[in-house]
Amino acid sequence: MRGFGHIAFNVPDVYATSKELEAAGVKFQKRPDEGRMKGLAFCFDPDGYWIELVKRSDAVSFPEPANLSQTMLRVKDAEKTIDFYRDVMGMSLVRSMHVPNDFSNYFLCCLTPEQRSVAPDPESPEAREFVKTLWQPVLEMTHNHGSEKDPHFGVHTGNTDVPNCCLQKGFGHIGFLVDDLQACCDEMLAAGVEFFKKPQDGNMSQIAFALDPSGYRIELVQRGCSFHGACRNF
Repeated sequence: MRGFGHIAFNVPDVYATSKELEAAGVKFQKRPDEGRMKGLAFCFDPDGYWIELVKRSDAVSFPEPANLSQTMLRVKDAEKTIDFYRDVMGMSLVRSMHVPNDFSNYFLCCLTPEQRSVAPDPESPEAREFVKTLWQPVLEMTHNHGSEKDPHFGVHTGNTDVPNCCLQKGFGHIGFLVDDLQACCDEMLAAGVEFFKKPQDGNMSQIAFALDPSGYRIELVQRGCSFHGACRNF
């Protein structure tokens, strides 16, 4: 099954940004006035990855014309995936969106204590606007209802061979900075998390690769400074 979906950027004006990009020769999968979902667009990067353009909240003002807002991954089991990124990796669930009898989207982010104190309920209408005020990117997890019960369902993580021999591996992994790499790995191993590479494996001792519930590789990189908790607030 398909795994990695797209990355997204928040921009002040999706229509104006789309015109600028198209004038610069960027090709589009969907312009903002096309299809059922007006106001958002999908263009292509040079490798053909989909780049979603999403309107930034009017409540914020950033100097950059665009900020990376999300990476979308398709997942097999939403409950296990949320537990992993929230309880193991220290992220916060900031928004949930459901299409009955079809799919759900879950948005997780590394929030500051101040942001956590004002974050609305993920199921509330306010959560949609809250996500658009964030500078830091979120992980968007797309769960097709029922896939967790299907023994034949799986996602392509980007790190295994693909059926079409003409295609190459694309998406690789996402990464987290951690305060104490070994302590973080020990905590995750104790919690039952599987690893592709532990710190002591191979030549690169300052990184490790854990596996999330869908099999995506999660790179853990030694931050080099000390905070409270080995695997918190990345």
